[in-house]
Amino acid sequence: MDIINTSFIKKFILFSSILIFLIPIAQVTGPFFTDLFISLTALFYLVVIIIFNRKLHNNNLILNLLIFFWIYILLISIISDYRSLSIKPSVTFIRFIIFTYAILFLIQNKKNFFEIFNIFLSITLLVVILDGYFQFIFGHNIIGLEKMRPDRLSGFFGEELVLGSFLSKLFPIVCFLYYHHIKYKKIKILNTLVILLIIPLIFLSGERSAFFLTLLFSALILPMIFSIKKFLIIGFSLIFFGLIIINLNSVIYDRYIIQLVDHVRIIMVLDERGKWRNIKDPDLKEDPNLINYKKETIYFPEHIGLFNSAYNNFLKNKIKGSGVKTFREVCKNNESNYKKYLLKIKSNMDFCSTHPHNYYLQFLTETGLIGFVFLCSLFVYCIFNYLKCSVHYFMNKLNNLNLFQKYIILLSGTIMHLWPITTTGNFFNNWNSSFIFIHFSLFLYISHEYSNRSKK
Repeated sequence: MDIINTSFIKKFILFSSILIFLIPIAQVTGPFFTDLFISLTALFYLVVIIIFNRKLHNNNLILNLLIFFWIYILLISIISDYRSLSIKPSVTFIRFIIFTYAILFLIQNKKNFFEIFNIFLSITLLVVILDGYFQFIFGHNIIGLEKMRPDRLSGFFGEELVLGSFLSKLFPIVCFLYYHHIKYKKIKILNTLVILLIIPLIFLSGERSAFFLTLLFSALILPMIFSIKKFLIIGFSLIFFGLIIINLNSVIYDRYIIQLVDHVRIIMVLDERGKWRNIKDPDLKEDPNLINYKKETIYFPEHIGLFNSAYNNFLKNKIKGSGVKTFREVCKNNESNYKKYLLKIKSNMDFCSTHPHNYYLQFLTETGLIGFVFLCSLFVYCIFNYLKCSVHYFMNKLNNLNLFQKYIILLSGTIMHLWPITTTGNFFNNWNSSFIFIHFSLFLYISHEYSNRSKK
């Protein structure tokens, strides 16, 4: 029986490892295969747990929170006004949690897990990166897919303008693998090539949120893992590259300079009575002396409309929200106001999105205050650990530089995923969740290592 058990678990480890190694490739093709591989890995691991009576839970705080959150969204979906929409994604959300456990199990039991994963990930990214540069130079990628817009790159993603997001979400993992103990020099060289090429391409992709988040990530980790000299060289090199491209390419210049300036528009003036007024108010006297201004945020007007819609829907159901993946429906119930707003800003958009383009607002409107507190707790937990780790490092309480580097990278990457003020996709979309939970699993693994080393 032990032999059978061992044989079965070995087959599970091999098959599930292959599925995980293929996920970066699957993410390029879209959500279907990504979700299939995640679901199969979770299912097989669940079978291992049930048949062989293995322990699922290791009492980790984040994993405890994830289990609690799953039970919570399941309950609110049952009582939601949009039960038919919310039940399925709530029930199946458990696959991501089990998937996280499965990766932790595989890391601990699969020899050379990181080395093999690194090869698959780096080769996938290198092909995607080179294809992106090809599209930038020639106007179409290597299989003939043309740019959907002159100021954006999509590469293999075609009509989906997510090339920059894809690269930015995997960038922290590549950096983590670079600092992991890799025996083979060729893999290290491959890693280095990917890291050097990835940031400029995110910039060229035209995805400003992805680019600025990548800069945030780089700012969090580079000063701690590089010498001041290397940090300055890398920083000035990136700035120099950016300035050259901006000056030589009018499309990039328009995307990063003109449009950003346009989005930070002057919209309010201080009238003679000391009251802030909208500059478009017809009864406002045009006075050149009214030079005190308030500025709009850098978000697109359509995003602001979705933000407002999400917040207004939250006010109607503050505690439990409307249920997972119900934003479009609750937005439609207030569609007349939303459409009025779209007409007001002369937007080409004429429908409610499936999500409000911000994780925190999505949690507020779909899961209420309790779900929102859960997400904030994850973010605060990461921030706290980042600061604690930094203090330990600078006070020389941790003498393992490699471990510190890996921990800081994954912490910073998690913070980047959960950064509150950026525009995002749908948290409960399987494509987005795949990135988040792969990152969580690596973070939990290295967090356990760091905790053990700190205690010693």
